Amino acid sequence: MWRRDRFTNAELDAAPLLHIDPKPELQVFGGPRVGTTYDVTDACKVCGAGARQTSALLINGEELSALEGRRAASTYYSDLIVEERLAGQLASSGITGLSFRGVFAAFESQVRFQLPWRQLCPDKTLPPMSPRSTGIARHKHCVCGRSGVTGMNEQPTRLVYRARDLAEMQDVNLTWEWFGEPRFNGDVSDALFPYPWFLVTPKVWRIFQGAGVTEFEWIPIRLEES
Repeated sequence: MWRRDRFTNAELDAAPLLHIDPKPELQVFGGPRVGTTYDVTDACKVCGAGARQTSALLINGEELSALEGRRAASTYYSDLIVEERLAGQLASSGITGLSFRGVFAAFESQVRFQLPWRQLCPDKTLPPMSPRSTGIARHKHCVCGRSGVTGMNEQPTRLVYRARDLAEMQDVNLTWEWFGEPRFNGDVSDALFPYPWFLVTPKVWRIFQGAGVTEFEWIPIRLEES
């Protein structure tokens, strides 16, 4: 059982940024092993951190039932997707730092078709978080320093940032750190990439709340002034 802090709407609305934490029971399989393509030219050669997606997001077509009745979902690697009407709301809201990609269902028969969903693609990566962050384990760091970070089930996640490091933040951002346990030998099609976390302003949270989205947990980050 994962330990989590609980927050009021007032606390969420007052936070500088919120970590979007997808509920694991509402995730689908997608990414490189389903056919999504990536440029790894500037990525870590050991873990793949920094891999840049170059195609639409492909998800397992056998799992489409998991999207029924939903307005938002996530892959197991924290690729966030929203149904196209919600994507339209986000696009017209003036939110900064966000672009979109198409989402396709892929089957073993090589059949693919586009879904009425869009992938959320942040443009901004923040500086590294403060070492005062807790509830995350860093004991499996790659030589690149970015990956091998994982959450901890015995301690709530509490991310801390230096105030100066958020001076150029957008409404939608990614962490510099990449989470999860990677497996990468240079073959993208068989890779298990680590992945960054989404950090968004309360403006984004309010849009999701207004749309009735319940698929995510929202965790405020904390600031240190020094």
